[in-house]
Amino acid sequence: MADDRSKQRSANDDDRNLVVVDDDFVHADTEDKLWLFWQRNQTLIIRGTTAVVAGIIGFLAFHFWQQARLVSLGESYIACQDDTARRAFAAANKGEVLAGVALLEVADNLRKTNKLNEAAQAYDEAVFNMKDAEAPALKALAVRAKLYAALTKLDLGQAGAEAGLVGVAEDAFAPETLRGYAMIVLANNALTKGDNASAAKWINLMDKRLRPSNVWAGDKNWLVRSEPGLLKPIAIPFSEAPVSP
Repeated sequence: MADDRSKQRSANDDDRNLVVVDDDFVHADTEDKLWLFWQRNQTLIIRGTTAVVAGIIGFLAFHFWQQARLVSLGESYIACQDDTARRAFAAANKGEVLAGVALLEVADNLRKTNKLNEAAQAYDEAVFNMKDAEAPALKALAVRAKLYAALTKLDLGQAGAEAGLVGVAEDAFAPETLRGYAMIVLANNALTKGDNASAAKWINLMDKRLRPSNVWAGDKNWLVRSEPGLLKPIAIPFSEAPVSP
């Protein structure tokens, strides 16, 4: 005789005990319907609510930890009183923007004392550490580090110096003062090499991309007076050509 497994199941194993029949609640009021909804979905609701709360707590914990870490980092940076301390701070916090700021100070001091090879290296390290800067002031410092890395390499006659200056001059998001300085240096350097065409290019681009009242306007005018041919119009690159109406 076939085994009747349905008779062997206990009442506790009967799935029907877990089902709330909708027909019983056709005429139920709002409170009863809410109870029905809770009975059917309480596990999902509890798990979902717990996950959301845990996510919020985790976010807040990370936020406050990050703020506390930045405060501690800032205090450590401020405590640096000399270049030895700044180098140690940068070494202990590689990849941090403040490490780049510390190295920028080191590089500036090396440049002042004419230790150009060491300065160039320190500027490059500063640029690397500040590559993820987000605050406008820190972004400006990152561009300044790039500019002075290029200027120092130019003084040393190293390859890549001009490319570094061009990178700053062509950076539309860089502060105008830094872009203008890169342009005037490129123009002057071209004149020194007898490359009047390149010099004219940068002089004309200063007129096109910088405000007439920019801080380097006087230097540009001095160059033009020394070499009037620099104002000769140059071909406008396709990307800058005016669009016909």
